[in-house]
Amino acid sequence: MANVPFIHQGFLNQNAGRAYPLSEEATRRDTSGSYTLPDDFIVDMIVPINAALNYNPSSFYVSRVTVLGVGVTVEISYWTGSAASLVGRVTIDVSTFERNKTYFIEGQDDFEGVVGKLVIGTLESVLLQAGSFDFALAGGRIESSVIAPDIRGITGMRVMDGEDAGELLQGDIAFEAGANMRIVVSDFGGTTVLALSAINGEGTIADCACEGQEDLGDPIRTINGVLPDSLGNINLLGDDCLEITPVADEYAVQLADKCSKPCCGCDELETLVTDQRRVRDQVQTMENLIARLESNMSVLSTLLTAIRPC
Repeated sequence: MANVPFIHQGFLNQNAGRAYPLSEEATRRDTSGSYTLPDDFIVDMIVPINAALNYNPSSFYVSRVTVLGVGVTVEISYWTGSAASLVGRVTIDVSTFERNKTYFIEGQDDFEGVVGKLVIGTLESVLLQAGSFDFALAGGRIESSVIAPDIRGITGMRVMDGEDAGELLQGDIAFEAGANMRIVVSDFGGTTVLALSAINGEGTIADCACEGQEDLGDPIRTINGVLPDSLGNINLLGDDCLEITPVADEYAVQLADKCSKPCCGCDELETLVTDQRRVRDQVQTMENLIARLESNMSVLSTLLTAIRPC
């Protein structure tokens, strides 16, 4: 017996000769009956669906294939029993296509968040007939094993301190409410919700000084014996002469006496100063004259005393 070489045929190449990943029961014919989906077009597929969704894995199907000269679009839908719901679509660019190339399926509408994979074997057969071809569930049904449950969960947590991340925490993790915080567990549409609230009351910290913060002195409690209102405010009231104006940018209150404000300008004041200096000089001159007159009167009195009648 002659030796016959054993040729290993890969998984994708095997799928090019069978319906998979479409179901064996799928007719692969469109609703018009004029188009049959080639076996060597879609050779592998995986569609992870959130396990929390109530779905039937045998109700997913290829609902439309659009063949154009520049590319091919594949749409995948879910049959609800009365209508089709789009799961996602893939567009294959002919110019960049390579054999057995993988494309991502991005979830749409109710299946938002689904990220699946579609492997295209070859485009030679599917490009022979152009057009848009719609499929019913019986024609484009996908094998149930292709629809995998997507069990989502948190694999770990890290505590952030600014830009620094702490070590990975895994296993059972409990949230504990500290001072000034309250944690309330509730249910919202079947989803467990943790509400973190800052509270005012029991458990609050009286002295909550931040790092590097300067210690403040005692607050002002009264002004001239006047107590503040319930909000801690004391009103400053002006009158006709006293004007009170807030200065927001300087965090200040400006007090202005409108009645005693000078009514003269610099020119008028300069004239008054000049006149005062002139008066001062005249007064000095008068004082000198008075001193000279007193001296002369003293001399005259002496002479009159020395001259007596015979």
